[in-house]
Amino acid sequence: MAMRWEYRVEVMDFAERWSPKRQTEEVQKFQARLNAMGQDGWEMISYESIPMYGSISNKLKGHAYLMFLKRPVAGG
Repeated sequence: MAMRWEYRVEVMDFAERWSPKRQTEEVQKFQARLNAMGQDGWEMISYESIPMYGSISNKLKGHAYLMFLKRPVAGG
């Protein structure tokens, strides 16, 4: 029987206007989130960086990251 997978997409965003301290805190939260998903059997297989622009100024405000994850389907 072939391995069956289920997939998940997560979104995480980082604003470039954040202070270095805030960016460090957000990266630590992000790492904890990935580790928690890993404990649940999720494996990140890819990610995509999406630039986020202000609606009025059209200036780059930061990036959102779509994370694509997979894990074997339970019982399959």
